Amino acid sequence: MSESEDGGPGTREIANRLFAAEFDDSDLSYSESDEERAPNYVITPSGARVNRLFLAGVLTEEEWVNDEMLRARIVDPTGAFVTYAGQYQPDALAFLERTDSPAFLAVTGKARTFEPEDGDRVFTSVRPESISEVDGDTRDRWVVEAARRTIDRTETMAAAIETGLVGEELTAALEADGVEPSLASGIALALDHYGTTPAYLDALHTLAVEALETVAGERDEVTPLDVAPDEGTGDASALADREFSTDAATTAEEPASEQSEGVTDEEPTAEFEPVEEGTTAETEPEATDTEQTGESSPAEAVTSDGVPVATDDAATASEDETESVESDEPAESDEPGDFELDDVETEIEEELDEFDPEEDDVLTDEEREEVESEFGTEFSTGDEVEPEPELDPDQGSVDEEGEAAESTPESETETESPASEAASAATADTDDGGATDSDDVDDADDTDEEPADVSVEDAVMEAMATLDDGDGADHDELVATVAEQTGATPDEVEAAVQDALMSGQCYEPADGKFKPI
Repeated sequence: MSESEDGGPGTREIANRLFAAEFDDSDLSYSESDEERAPNYVITPSGARVNRLFLAGVLTEEEWVNDEMLRARIVDPTGAFVTYAGQYQPDALAFLERTDSPAFLAVTGKARTFEPEDGDRVFTSVRPESISEVDGDTRDRWVVEAARRTIDRTETMAAAIETGLVGEELTAALEADGVEPSLASGIALALDHYGTTPAYLDALHTLAVEALETVAGERDEVTPLDVAPDEGTGDASALADREFSTDAATTAEEPASEQSEGVTDEEPTAEFEPVEEGTTAETEPEATDTEQTGESSPAEAVTSDGVPVATDDAATASEDETESVESDEPAESDEPGDFELDDVETEIEEELDEFDPEEDDVLTDEEREEVESEFGTEFSTGDEVEPEPELDPDQGSVDEEGEAAESTPESETETESPASEAASAATADTDDGGATDSDDVDDADDTDEEPADVSVEDAVMEAMATLDDGDGADHDELVATVAEQTGATPDEVEAAVQDALMSGQCYEPADGKFKPI
């Protein structure tokens, strides 16, 4: 049963229509799971599974239970619904407060049950979601619809009693014959909890018929429902409108048992099926994995005893593998692979002995002068190296880029990619315009050193803090001071003062006085 059929979590339940007399007899609250958002249901004696209900009747009484909770009684032809509206139902509470009885009302709400700690009776109520005022015709149409649905439920439950099934078997049988899953489950739960008798169903059926007669004007009032759900016996067949087949319940059990038998009879797929000796076993697709791992050969045959026997092809393949393994082994010869570790160490030591750092690493004066004259290289010791000059960050980066571009070999330049060529071109442009960029940076620095233009609003806040003598800065003096400092007009200064005031940067402790916040 899906959640959409069943009204599970995440779906909005359909509002049921039932009479107050049956709702008042209900005392079973039910939830399908322990989830926080799982819907709660009130199961009625005829099997209605009610999460939300829709009722229509006459408002006859209103009473304040406490300072925040109002109780109202809404009466239909069979009895009274009780509804409570409080702080969590503000719209319904406001409606009931301004509505005087009697009045025809329609209510949609949640079905609830309540059992006092010291009591032995369960009370039902409706938590309103919406309340509206209707006319008498609307109330009559609701009575007709509630009666039709009540009659259908009583006849369906009577037929369910005739099957003799209970629990899940009964639910499966009802659903198989087209009963809504919600009602099928509700009937099974009601029979298990209330033990609903045909006598109660007959009395409820009669009550619904009499309600229709009151709407038709053939009866003044409905006979009270004075039979308990588990009281009496009666004949269910007289009330049943159909016969339910019990085959569905039996069929529902068979697939499960067949499935379990099938699982028991299954043999492990890893076992070999015996075949006649001398024939090749048919390999299933799974055998491909086995062939790849080398556990079995594709040329194997299986005897009737289940023992793999290698064929001629298998023997040939094994010979090839043997030859391949033998060829992989190193041959005993004087190949370069044969060497002694002692010989290698001796050669390395001899080479190291031939190297004299004092003789090879020192250049003569003549060689030094020749190198200097050819390459322009001047030798210096660590003490003679001058410290790196402190450069401006921008200038230093430009110089480094220029040096990097100049030091690029011509051979590398010719083989650069298009992206490298673009980067080199950008670097060259930087070198050509290095002086210009540097001048621009210097100009910018010079500009920053000059006093920047201060916004009028900032000047207002600074002057306000300066002129504040404890009681706040005088308005006229503030405007004149800022106008003189910034060269702004008094109107511009006044607008800046108002902007600071509206933005919460200052406040007026008194008329004509401003204090910064």
